[in-house]
Amino acid sequence: MKSRIVLLMVAITSLLLGAQSALAASAAVKEMAGIMIHLEHYPTSDEKGKLKSIADNSASTENERVLARAIMNLKHHAADADKDKLKKVMDDSSAPADDRELAGIILNISHMPSAADKSKLEQMMK
Repeated sequence: MKSRIVLLMVAITSLLLGAQSALAASAAVKEMAGIMIHLEHYPTSDEKGKLKSIADNSASTENERVLARAIMNLKHHAADADKDKLKKVMDDSSAPADDRELAGIILNISHMPSAADKSKLEQMMK
């Protein structure tokens, strides 16, 4: 009986820890959220370097590469060439929620993130 309780507690703890890590944004998404939260019209050259590192990193997911390239290409608005890719990320139900949310923010940006978007970006950075 005691071993069942111990096994049950271990299983519940593992599930909770796994769920928590699944909810946390990746390091790449946190970096991009930090860039976006301070964005004014387009990323700086230093920020573009960080984004290029994410886009070129083989450990980055395909969605992270799409997001990084789209942020690199921002000039007041999302580039037309990136819009369909961003929509695909937004519509991908298997993608992490933060990826989908960030894609929506990039797609709908007008010069800089709105106050509501900044709040979402701050949550991603945690």
